Amino acid sequence: MASSARIALENVSYLFGKGALEKQVLFDIDTQIEGGEIVILTGPSGSGKTTLLTLIGALRSAQQGSVKVLGQELKNASEKDLIKVRRQIGYVFQSHNLLDSLTIHQNVQMALQLIGVKGKEASDRIAAVLQRVGLAEHEHKFPRELSGGQKQRAGIARALVNRPQIVLADEPTASLDKQSGRDVVELIQDLAREDGSAVILVTHDNRILDVADRILHLEDGRMKSLTEMVSEGASRMLNLLEKHDPNSANYLATFSFALARIAYADGEVSDSERDEMRRILHEVARLEAAEVEFIMELSMMQKRAKSGMDARFTNPALDKHRAEHFLESLYAIAQADGMTSGQEIAEIEAIATEFGLPKNAASESD
Repeated sequence: MASSARIALENVSYLFGKGALEKQVLFDIDTQIEGGEIVILTGPSGSGKTTLLTLIGALRSAQQGSVKVLGQELKNASEKDLIKVRRQIGYVFQSHNLLDSLTIHQNVQMALQLIGVKGKEASDRIAAVLQRVGLAEHEHKFPRELSGGQKQRAGIARALVNRPQIVLADEPTASLDKQSGRDVVELIQDLAREDGSAVILVTHDNRILDVADRILHLEDGRMKSLTEMVSEGASRMLNLLEKHDPNSANYLATFSFALARIAYADGEVSDSERDEMRRILHEVARLEAAEVEFIMELSMMQKRAKSGMDARFTNPALDKHRAEHFLESLYAIAQADGMTSGQEIAEIEAIATEFGLPKNAASESD
C-alpha cells in the first residue's frame, strides 16, 4: 500500500465475543484513502460499517491485519500513540452530541482544550470555523435555541476546529430533513476539500451518494467493489421489472441508466433532476414509490461505478413511440434544473448515437 495514504487497511478482520459466542464481523478488508478524498461507506445494518469506522478512528483496538492511520500502525499501538492519532481526527456523529449546559462557543472550545490551544488563538479559530458553518451569529446561544440542522452544523464546527487530517462521519444526516441533510454533507465536502482532509462518510442516505469520489460497500463484513454491487443489483432490478412487464424489463433498465447519465453529465445531480427522474420512472414503469427509489439508487450507483453494463441492458428494441419518449425524457432531465449544459447535450447525443436515434428529435419538438 502507498505510504502517502492517510488511511491504509490491509487484511483487516474483526471478531466479537469468545469461544462459542465468537462472531466475525469484518473479513479481510483492504483499502486506502488519500488526503482530500471523500469516500462514502454504504451497506445494510449490521454489515460492519460502524465497527470499521471505530477501528480507523482508534476508538477500538485492531485485532487482525494492518490498520495504518496517518502513518501510525494501530494494531498493538500504545495508548499514547492512539491518543496522538485521535487528536488528528474529526468525528461527526448521527447525533450532534452537544452539551446542553454550554453555549455553542463553549462546545467548540472543548475540542481545542483537548489539544492545548487557548487564548486568542482559540478564540480566532472558533470564530473562523463558526463563520464557515454559518453560525457566527449564534455563537453565544445554547443548543436548545438552535434547529436540528444548526446543531449538526455546530457538531461539524467542533469536529473541524482542530483542522483534522481525517474526518469520520457516522450517519450525519440521519436525524435531519432532506434539505438540512444535503446542506450538512455539502458543508463537510467543502470544508474537507479546503483543508485537504480525508473523509469517510457512513450513510444509508441515497440522496447524497453523488458527493463521493468513491463509494465503498460492506455486506456481511466483506468489502465489495461498486462494480460488483451494481452487477448484482442489476439482476435484482431485472427481476423486479419483469414482474410488471417482462417485455419492457430490458428497455426500462437501460432507460433508467440513461437518465442517470444525463443527470451526472455536468458533475452535479440537483434535487430537481432527481425529482424528474422519479416522475419519469413512475409514469413509464408504473412502479410503486419504493421500487422507483430502488431503481434510482441502482442507476446512480451504476453511473458512479463507470462500469460497462450487462449485455442484457444494451440497445433494447425501441419502436417509434418508445424512441420519442426515450429522447424526450433525456431532455426533460437536462432541463429539470432550469438550464441545459453543454455536457448534458453532448451526453444526450452520445446516447442517441449508441441507440441509433435522431439526436434532435426531442429538442425540435419542444
